[in-house]
Amino acid sequence: MARHPIGAGLCVAVPFTLFLLMLSREEEPDDPLFAVVFGLLMGLVFGLTAFSERLRQRGLKRLGI
Repeated sequence: MARHPIGAGLCVAVPFTLFLLMLSREEEPDDPLFAVVFGLLMGLVFGLTAFSERLRQRGLKRLGI
């Protein structure tokens, strides 16, 4: 997963967004917007975590560990 941080973010963002859209109420117009924004934020967090893990592994490889 650390080799593809964008893929990791998308693998989290898409299902999470779809799940929140499934739970959204039809009478609330802001619920789909909330689902998309929150899904993108979750994807961003997971993508940045994978990216930092990639940098950590690169540093360990450089040190020979």
